[in-house]
Amino acid sequence: MAKKKMTEKEKQDWEALYFYVKNLLGYDENQALSSTMVLRLKGLLTNKFIENKNIEDGANYSYETILNTFKYCSMDIQKALRTNSFKNEQHKFLYITKIVENNINNVYLRMKNAEKAKEEAKNTMIEIPTHTAAEFKPKEKKKDKFSDLW
Repeated sequence: MAKKKMTEKEKQDWEALYFYVKNLLGYDENQALSSTMVLRLKGLLTNKFIENKNIEDGANYSYETILNTFKYCSMDIQKALRTNSFKNEQHKFLYITKIVENNINNVYLRMKNAEKAKEEAKNTMIEIPTHTAAEFKPKEKKKDKFSDLW
């Protein structure tokens, strides 16, 4: 089976996700995510524990959806990182990805609904009401009461 080539957008979205997760874990520019972590992230695309071509896909998410889910869950993730002790980096990462996995459908639906609303708004003709303002007419000067006398 030939490997599907990533589009330019997918590459950009993958890179954004990768660096977001590195930052989340407190990694610096000299550190890299382990291959197991990368496979776990890629597995989220298809609802698998890790990316594996021998297992049938259970979903078809995008890297953008996964990144948005990480962001959506950021408060829960930060709380988990503060309040739990982990035996190693792998354990910490698996805990975080489980939080993301539990919320990915909600984020996917929100993104789908937002896109649908955007399309509907774009396709809806908006009538701009025309407002005809009343013309300004200066007050007529009153005749001087004494002008008739002279």
